[in-house]
Amino acid sequence: MATQGDFKARFAAAFQRAVNEEEVFVDGLDLDFINRCSVSNAFEIDNRDLQTTDFKSEIRFLICRKYFPELQTSDIFLPKITTAKALNTSLDIIDSLDSRALKQLLQLNAGSGLGPGEALLYFLLDNVSIGGGSSAGVDVIDGGTKYELKAVKLRKKDMMLTDFKLGGTVDISGIQKKLMDLKKAMLETLPKVKEGEKTGINGDHIKAFQNPKVKKVIKERGLTNYEDLEKEFQELAYNEYFKAHPIIFMGSKGANSSEMGRVFAIMQVQKKDIRMHQVTSSTIKPGIVIKKLDI
Repeated sequence: MATQGDFKARFAAAFQRAVNEEEVFVDGLDLDFINRCSVSNAFEIDNRDLQTTDFKSEIRFLICRKYFPELQTSDIFLPKITTAKALNTSLDIIDSLDSRALKQLLQLNAGSGLGPGEALLYFLLDNVSIGGGSSAGVDVIDGGTKYELKAVKLRKKDMMLTDFKLGGTVDISGIQKKLMDLKKAMLETLPKVKEGEKTGINGDHIKAFQNPKVKKVIKERGLTNYEDLEKEFQELAYNEYFKAHPIIFMGSKGANSSEMGRVFAIMQVQKKDIRMHQVTSSTIKPGIVIKKLDI
């Protein structure tokens, strides 16, 4: 099994020859590709290079050389996507070497359309390629299976994954209007409740929707109550978004340091898992309830 010491020994002479513009191909690595992408330890990879596994070994070498020069084992590399626990084991190894470098790799943007964590998964998984900016809703492809990658936060009190949006193709305008009608009726009934964000609904509003006076007005005006609107949202979000392919939920840069970059869940989201987490900035952010963590 190759070690970083092996890397150094195997590539030192090869890189010197490559600098001298010799055509060299050592141990299966394409040095023309490596030299095209890098200057010293820095490198720049085009998004298209990640849409294939043709240069997987070369890209792994470039990443190891820059971010993890002390890496001693290739045990971090996995043949395919299986469980969150397996990925987190690999992430723990490289985090122990250089947590700052791991965070930099998590945010690596190799080109237009590349999102947080995509390059990291490309690095860790043998057969993973990146969907690319034109692949709507597909961030990672592993052996023909398509996944979307979502950077999220975890709300531990109810095990809910939050702080992400649905894709732009999901039309939530009808539910938004009903929510604003509900908010208007509530504010007119309970004028002491603060409006807050004009197009948003906060926790105080949700509590106020349960007030008997508000419930009565909602019924009299023929409005849809909050619970039923959440069911509408579940139906829409599932049918128009979540059922298309499984999702990899990963800790965002806004998560705490122990959760940033860690995989919270790999799952095919079901209707029952979906909640309306936040109504803000003219959108509805979902929340996904999970059963357990493998961090």
